[in-house]
Amino acid sequence: MQTTHRIPLIFGIAALLISGSLVNHGLMNSPLPAGPGLTLDESFNIDQGVYLARALAQHGPLLLAPSVAQEVFQSEKVLPDHPPLGRLLLGVAHESTAWLIPGSENTLYNVVAARLGSCFALALMVAVLTSFVQRRYDRATAIATGLMLLGLPPLIGHARLAALETATNLAWVAAIVPLLSWWTGSRPPGALRVFVSGLLWGLLLLTKVQGILLPPAVVIWSLLRFRHRAIWPLLFWGLCGCAVFMIGWPWTWSDPVDRVLQYLGRTTERSTLYCWYSGQRFEDRLVPWHYPTVMLLLSLPAWTVVGLGLRLWRRGFDAAEQLMLLTIAMPLCVFSVPGVPVYDGTRLFLVCFPGIAFLAARGISPLLSALNLSASVGARTTRAAANAQEQPRTTPRRQESGFGIFGNWRSILIVLCLGILPLPWTLQPFAMNQYGLLAGGNRGAAWLGMEAGYWSDALNGDFWKTVPEGATVYVAPVCHQFQLPDIEMLVPVVQQRGIRLIAWDYDPSQRGLLLLIHRLADLRPNLREDPTGSERISEVQMGGVTLVRLIRTD
Repeated sequence: MQTTHRIPLIFGIAALLISGSLVNHGLMNSPLPAGPGLTLDESFNIDQGVYLARALAQHGPLLLAPSVAQEVFQSEKVLPDHPPLGRLLLGVAHESTAWLIPGSENTLYNVVAARLGSCFALALMVAVLTSFVQRRYDRATAIATGLMLLGLPPLIGHARLAALETATNLAWVAAIVPLLSWWTGSRPPGALRVFVSGLLWGLLLLTKVQGILLPPAVVIWSLLRFRHRAIWPLLFWGLCGCAVFMIGWPWTWSDPVDRVLQYLGRTTERSTLYCWYSGQRFEDRLVPWHYPTVMLLLSLPAWTVVGLGLRLWRRGFDAAEQLMLLTIAMPLCVFSVPGVPVYDGTRLFLVCFPGIAFLAARGISPLLSALNLSASVGARTTRAAANAQEQPRTTPRRQESGFGIFGNWRSILIVLCLGILPLPWTLQPFAMNQYGLLAGGNRGAAWLGMEAGYWSDALNGDFWKTVPEGATVYVAPVCHQFQLPDIEMLVPVVQQRGIRLIAWDYDPSQRGLLLLIHRLADLRPNLREDPTGSERISEVQMGGVTLVRLIRTD
């Protein structure tokens, strides 16, 4: 295998190692370093994923047989708030790796094992995108794309959770790669290519509701590029995708129209969540229209901003870049529409980040091309063979560099900088809370009035070890009724230390240990500073900004 063909594999493995190194939420006596604590939705995702994985192991392909599907998907155990594919990935990871990860024997599920499903999804997503870029462009752009993906803290941070966002990113990239490859020529794609494109879009729909954001971009692109010739491919693409969605989710079979409408309604008609933005508290439907774009920009690290700036300065976007820009703009536009719920930072439009990494890589790649990184192996081999046939060698061959694809020391220096500089931001447990250059880091974001953290991920193993054994701890704010019971059931260190968690009723008579989670949208302003006479027991900060703190109010 030629070295350049290993580029996607190398970056995929690197993504797996970087994300998988920090998934420990609070195991007992584990050599794994502390990662993010248990977050709000993980318990639901793991429970549903394990149920589906065990059903798949029991029934195999017969899971989609009508009688079996009725038994499995119409059961009261099924929570149809999301399609099954993303959760199935987490469940398969849990069932495949739980036996390898000690320290969680007494909990209902092994959270770390399930989180590895997201890590694998990130690795595959990185490999798929860098492979496409290498085929479409050159080695330099593929390497730059891999480095940009690995240097995005929001991507890496979310990949350490048993959540659906990283699986959605994988399905999103898998769905747009055929579009970038086959729908950017002068003619519409053929039937087979349309079928494959529709199949992959269907898998995206089976992962999360963000799949419905792709058709507007595809329709606009196709009609502008192919005019009336786009009608048949678009119809076939949509039919294939919808068919995959319906076949792959037996819960919808009993009443397809009503069930699909019920599912789409559930994603929008939910309890109100709150955002902290520009120093103000907003309901999710009343967030300013610019919130998605501003949050995305403030989350970008310096190297990504530089890459995007270089690409904008060069101009001349090719067809694939134009379509990628459209797939980035569409989610941002949808979530900017007044009345559309937006919450949890960049979570809902995290699918924009792979495309941004690609565009930033296109800005950086000419620097690598100038250092002999962009010439393809095939082109060099062809030229060498032609020269050998045309004339005999009269001078000794110059000794090749031992660095393979990196060419020379200057190119290695650039690649090492892009590979090493992000590590302090990505190799830390709270990466998904990281703000970037345009925000001035987390301190700057706090000054701008941005949220400290949405996920309560600072409640990890290191934090719980600072809580006295057998302690009763009051907690505020509590975002849903299962948040504290889930922590008690699924975090081994909490169980082992006998810590009891109780939602604080904001009653001054409830005295003792008080855990304050700095989700500013829900934390009362008078609790952001220690009350008079209280004692601070411990605190978790990131970039000088408090994420959680434990005080004693006796």
